[in-house]
Amino acid sequence: MKDPKELLLEVLRAKDATRSRSTQKQVGPSELGGCRRKVWYRLNDQPETNNNELKLAAIMGTAIHATIEEALALEDPTGEKYVVEQEVEFGDMKAHIDLWIPESGAVVDWKTVKKTNLSYFPSIQQRWQVQVYGYLLEKSGTGKPQTVNLVAIARDGDERDVLIHSEAYDPAIAEEALKWLTDIKAMDTAPDPEKFASFCQSYCKYYDASGEMGCVGIKKEPFKGETLPKIDNPEVDKLSLLYLELDEKIKDLTTQKDAIKSGLEGFTGVTNYGVVVKWTAAAGATRVDTEEVERLLGFVPQKQGQESIRLSVKRKGDK
Repeated sequence: MKDPKELLLEVLRAKDATRSRSTQKQVGPSELGGCRRKVWYRLNDQPETNNNELKLAAIMGTAIHATIEEALALEDPTGEKYVVEQEVEFGDMKAHIDLWIPESGAVVDWKTVKKTNLSYFPSIQQRWQVQVYGYLLEKSGTGKPQTVNLVAIARDGDERDVLIHSEAYDPAIAEEALKWLTDIKAMDTAPDPEKFASFCQSYCKYYDASGEMGCVGIKKEPFKGETLPKIDNPEVDKLSLLYLELDEKIKDLTTQKDAIKSGLEGFTGVTNYGVVVKWTAAAGATRVDTEEVERLLGFVPQKQGQESIRLSVKRKGDK
């Protein structure tokens, strides 16, 4: 008998491999604004080289989409009000829209995410995707979009965590996304890697540690001065500035918290507002006495921990 975990992953991967989107060769709207190197590989029929790509999150997302489709079919059996998986095609781009509501002109796309990612939902890449859906609808003569809508469903959350983003359909945004793709098509050679190898080895089908055929990602090596590669990605522009803004707020709040903490020194009890203020002694951390261990054994046994990636975000020129 197979191990249950092995059986589970085997059957889920096998089923996922049969999906039309898994076998589709064209670049789809969901890839616009992502890794340019990965898209270049797709455009140039690069063989897949990563057999260890993690797919469970995507498979779970597919299952959630299927459940939503079934629920909508029960609500609207004839499909007159809610058009599910509307196929649209224009030029050399083909797509399937999660939900198209002709009556209101609403394009809807379901996104399964983690709760921790809701704070920066939607991404520019997600907005590009749903705007391109509207663009394909309009240009193909299939429908007249009025709004585009992104609905985030947290895989690790509940009903209270469902988040929606709605904006007017804007063909200019879609054309911006399509120009991004056109620029990549014009490249004679693959763009530089854009993400660390530690990420690519788990989430990119073109990762290749040997570098003989696929992408090795960005190696964990220090850059000096102007040797840092340029990141030409609007989503990274947005997130890096947001990170800096939040980092400054955290520093300010930490300073304020420390000042307030000083003002509470010596007080223990319950305030007039029912706030409990209490100081308690905490035991110090217990550490191994390495000097004593070395004296007894003649050496100190050590175990190498798992490698981790440390993020550093700062403005150019700052130390």
